[in-house]
Amino acid sequence: MHLRFRHLRRILAFTMVLAGASAGTTSICLGGDDWPARAVKVIVPFAAGSANDVSARLYADGLARRWAKPVIIENKPGADAIVGGGAFANAKDDHTLLYGTASMVTVSPLLQEVLPFDPSRDMVPIASTASSILVIAVHNQLPVRSLQELAQLARSKPGELSWSSGPSLPHFVFAAFLTRNALRQVYIPYRDATTQQTDFGEGRVQILSHALLAVRGPVAAGKARILAVASPGRAPGLPDVPTVVEAGFPEMEIEGLTGLFGWRDMPPALRDRISADVRRCRRSFGSFPDRGGRATRAWQHAQ
Repeated sequence: MHLRFRHLRRILAFTMVLAGASAGTTSICLGGDDWPARAVKVIVPFAAGSANDVSARLYADGLARRWAKPVIIENKPGADAIVGGGAFANAKDDHTLLYGTASMVTVSPLLQEVLPFDPSRDMVPIASTASSILVIAVHNQLPVRSLQELAQLARSKPGELSWSSGPSLPHFVFAAFLTRNALRQVYIPYRDATTQQTDFGEGRVQILSHALLAVRGPVAAGKARILAVASPGRAPGLPDVPTVVEAGFPEMEIEGLTGLFGWRDMPPALRDRISADVRRCRRSFGSFPDRGGRATRAWQHAQ
């Protein structure tokens, strides 16, 4: 496990190297203008109300208007997005998409010997949709104001501090911090994001690694503070909060790309058409600039 986490940052830097739809198989859907012929289902492997769920629903509304067909969100949280990934792979339906994160095809295969999906074949990346700002926040009961101080406190109290996280990337990022620095803390899992945020605000969980949206409430209420952001640059609106690199923990740096995946053997023409529709939606939202298409090209890299 230590060796796997040691290579986490390098793996995540190549966000979507494992795409690749298998060749030589005829798909039921030909990718013409007749798609979608019916309602489209989007599986979201995160809980309702989470940052990724909110983003998925925003895109679902935009795509439904563009396609003139309903786009239905189905939440399948659990096991760091593995449950939802398995549900998507088993659907075998050319009107079902997945709204997932890069870690589902990069990190999950390293941490799980058996997965209910083949990340190199079952998930064809279509387009990036959002870039989450991941942060490390602590409840005010902890007398720390930096990641260095948090590491020192955890080292002096092995097994006494409690932490929780969002699924997938936020979990891996903080787990890498603990493993790299040989720290031992108590992890508290949650299926319900609302309960998690409430417990963090009340101090029943002392450390939270999550998207910025998930910690805004306790921070705004003066019950918690943000120690660092895991993004490559400082977050807008948080000019005084350092990045993890600036704080001395480069292994925690990650850009939290999220996006749409298609099914195995999705026709390239259809993938490109959906990708173009996603980009049009994104421009209408006025957020997450695609930096000249680089994020989407990274998402589709190995195709």
